[in-house]
Order: sequence, then C-alpha cells, then structure tokens
Amino acid sequence: MDNGASSQSATEPSTEAGSTTLYLTRHGRTTANVMHLMQGWSDFPLTRLGREDVRQFGRGLRPIRFRAAWSGNLSRQYETARLALDMSGNGDLRVGVDPDLREDNFGSFEGRDERTTLDQVCAAMGFKDFATAKAAYGRNISVHMQDTFHRLDAQDVLSAGLEEQDRAEATAQVRSRMIAVLTRIAQSAIEEGGGPVLVVSSGMCLQQFLVAIDDHCPIPGMDNTAVTKVIYGHDGFRLAGPVGSMEYFRAGSQDE
Repeated sequence: MDNGASSQSATEPSTEAGSTTLYLTRHGRTTANVMHLMQGWSDFPLTRLGREDVRQFGRGLRPIRFRAAWSGNLSRQYETARLALDMSGNGDLRVGVDPDLREDNFGSFEGRDERTTLDQVCAAMGFKDFATAKAAYGRNISVHMQDTFHRLDAQDVLSAGLEEQDRAEATAQVRSRMIAVLTRIAQSAIEEGGGPVLVVSSGMCLQQFLVAIDDHCPIPGMDNTAVTKVIYGHDGFRLAGPVGSMEYFRAGSQDE
C-alpha cells in the first residue's frame, strides 16, 4: 500500500488529539454514469463534464489544507482525487492508492444496463422492481442488493463463466475491506499529527461502510463529488455532518 504524502492543516477546524477527519468522497461523473451502466470494478473514465465538475468541487475545497489524500485504483477515483487536489491548493500532495477503496464488485453484472439489472436483482429478492425494494429496505437497500448480486453470481445465473474470485462480492466482504482500509488511512494520518484526509471512493461501497459504523444515520443516494465527513479517534468512527453533502461542489461555483 502506497503512503499518501502529508502536510499541515491550516484552516480545518481542529479535532481532539489522537483523531483525524476523513472526507469520504464519491468520484466524478463517468461515461458509465451517463450511459446508466453498472460499473463496480470495471474502469470507466470521467467524462469531460465530469472533470469540469471535479474542478468545481476542488475549488470548493480551497479553505482546507489536507494532511493526506487517497483513492482507489480505478481511474475515476484517482483522477477525481488528483484534480480536486490540484484545484484546491493541495497540489503538493501525492495521492496514495489502495485497491480496497474500489467500488463493490458486481461480477458478471458489470457493464450491463443499470435499471434492468437493478430490477432483475430486486425481483430475485421478491420485489416488483428497485423502487419497491428501496421502499421496503430503506437505508439497508445496498446491503440486501449486494448480497443478492453475490448469490446470483455464485449460481452463475447469467452463464458468464467467471472464475470464482472475479464474481460479485458479498456485503461482508465489502464492509470488511472498507473498514480495514479506512482504519489504516486514519491511523496513518494520526501518526503524522492528525488533520483532514481526502479519500475518494465510490457510492455503494461508501454506503456499505456508513451502514456498518452507524446504526441510525440515513443513507441517501450519493451524487458525484458528494462528501461525507467522518471522524476517527479512540472510540472508532463517527459521522461529522450530513451524509452525501454537495456543499463543497456548490461552494466551488462561487470561487471561479
């Protein structure tokens, strides 16, 4: 695992000694987002407009001096982190890359039409469509859907013939790697003196993580460049504001 570079925070509100704030960020808009395709571990790039949105997001981060920055190993995650740092005045930081920050693996369902796939998976869960399943499960919809992806892919219902290690993950696998990698990142930042850390990942795996650390917070859908701040300290992870906030993206439109 590469180490992210460090720098002293100048404007970020201080947290207690022995803690750090993670800015958990969803990547910018991709070609798959535009075409409404399942992405997962597949490496779809940012679009031109997606890069412009990330630049705006980066401008909104200008008041913050990050201690470190990390992304998954997918190009949409890394490029979002790199552009955001460059536009925010944090261009001296290197982006540490960790594959455990990747999106959920959807296995043989990747690259397929999103709406058709979600409805198919929800039908396997006993619901008419995705909207009905979401109404029933609420904040836990991502948990149930990922386990259903895993179950269907283990049965090779699409006759894709993938090797077992390439098939869809179970929720427990996603949670385990997300908690482990974010703990490593937070502890590394604390060892270097604390301060804010930019972490760029993907929507569904971030939802899985948030459901795991907080039994009560709502888990809305996450727009591209949405940020959820989480503090890590002696008592573990805790939320430090709204989930999936677009405040930094909006702020960037006023700072061109």
